[in-house]
Amino acid sequence: MKDKSRIPTNLFEAFSLTAAEGSTRTAVIDGEPISYKQLNRLVQTASLEIRRRGVGRGDRVAILMPNSLEFVVAYFAILGAGAVVVPLNEQYQLNEILFAVDESQVKLIITEAGNLSLCQEVVHLSACKPGVVTTAETGGLNRSADTEAGFSPITMEADAPVMIQFSSGSTGAPKRIARTHANLLFELDSLRKTLSIRKEDRFLGVAPFSHVNGLVRTMLLSMTSGATLVPLRKFERQRAVRALVDERISVFIAVPFMFSVLAQMRLSGRPDFSALRLCISASAPMPENLNRDFAAKFGLYVRQLYGSTETGSISANLEYDPEPSLRAVGKPVQGVEVSVYLDDGSLAAPGEMGEFGVRSPGVVGGYLDLPELNRVTFREGYFLTGDLGRKEEDGTLFLLGRKKFFINKGGYKINPAEIEEVLETYPAVAEVAVIGVPTPLGDEKVKAVVICRTPCQEVELIDHCRGKIADFKIPSVIEFRDELPKTATGKIRKKMLLD
Repeated sequence: MKDKSRIPTNLFEAFSLTAAEGSTRTAVIDGEPISYKQLNRLVQTASLEIRRRGVGRGDRVAILMPNSLEFVVAYFAILGAGAVVVPLNEQYQLNEILFAVDESQVKLIITEAGNLSLCQEVVHLSACKPGVVTTAETGGLNRSADTEAGFSPITMEADAPVMIQFSSGSTGAPKRIARTHANLLFELDSLRKTLSIRKEDRFLGVAPFSHVNGLVRTMLLSMTSGATLVPLRKFERQRAVRALVDERISVFIAVPFMFSVLAQMRLSGRPDFSALRLCISASAPMPENLNRDFAAKFGLYVRQLYGSTETGSISANLEYDPEPSLRAVGKPVQGVEVSVYLDDGSLAAPGEMGEFGVRSPGVVGGYLDLPELNRVTFREGYFLTGDLGRKEEDGTLFLLGRKKFFINKGGYKINPAEIEEVLETYPAVAEVAVIGVPTPLGDEKVKAVVICRTPCQEVELIDHCRGKIADFKIPSVIEFRDELPKTATGKIRKKMLLD
């Protein structure tokens, strides 16, 4: 049993203590179920092999693979070697991988055999010339491995980096962010308490483990809580529904796109989601109309969680009855402070719009090698998120949009989210994104890009807006598309809508 008096000082120790406490419990179901004792042995075997490949304390090791048992093993094996994880999106192509590898000075890439030739091409072009190893070569899938007696992890301090991630680049080129063991231990403990995570919980791991949402809020949260993880290599609606039912999933943390796809499925009857107690959407706003569709089809609402790569999880809507406040991102999770700042730097009054500033032990110290940007975005312990919103008297947060995406029309500042909210209430509209398009006069006109569930005309949408928003906010351009360009985590790529 785990010594209750021991408090882990790094993430590998947190995993090891959890694995020791629940050694016979099922850790991962990816084909044959794997117990925590078996998982621990796989991690140790892989960690020793990583060290034999020349990886030592503080070295950067990239993971390029889909959600799987192999990913879990690789992640903790890297930590056991005292190294730093660089998770790479499996959808990345040559130039994107090369950028991340060279920016992070990666020493080793762990991947699947199917990605080997791509990674070898990266090595050929890379300035830092990392090694490449496949999961089969690490020994991490040898389920009979028994290395517990001879394994000793390289101890890392709490303030040492545990992984390097990149910001989404929504306000410019991707920026490197190093999260420490202390950052992640705080966030995981806060999430565990806020969401009431139990070792009996069963997580569906379908949001990409290469991104903060799937990685921290699903993979790491489940594996450091003694819960069971069911990873899916990719999102397929029918397979996801089968897993939710057959594996009796209790916690489903994903991105809006996935919930929206499920909400629009054609089903002969309602699936048995009776074990599902939490559906949580993060990484992008969840459209209210699609949330209602999801609830009508499956019997429960999706809760919104707000966070960022720089801060970790910030808030979650855990109201007993979320229906009246589906657009809210809830109250701050345990240990997180959120202030709202006006343009002049003063604090906003309750209900007044401003920029969110976040302070907690989960906030990173700054972007790597960007001192000028750090002076602007990290002030007095707060990270200025670039997100505009309001904070109600009771502490509930509402996201209203990004500062960068506000539209300037004839001197009027227009919030795209306000127009999107109105258009989403039209029955024929499935999704919508509103942007500003530059005009020859130096301002912008309002453009709405609409995805329809049933055919409709531009004039219908304009008429629908009249009387609900000011005339200057009504879109002057409406474009119909089959889908919106999105990132792997469901964020709309608004820059691509200008084309």
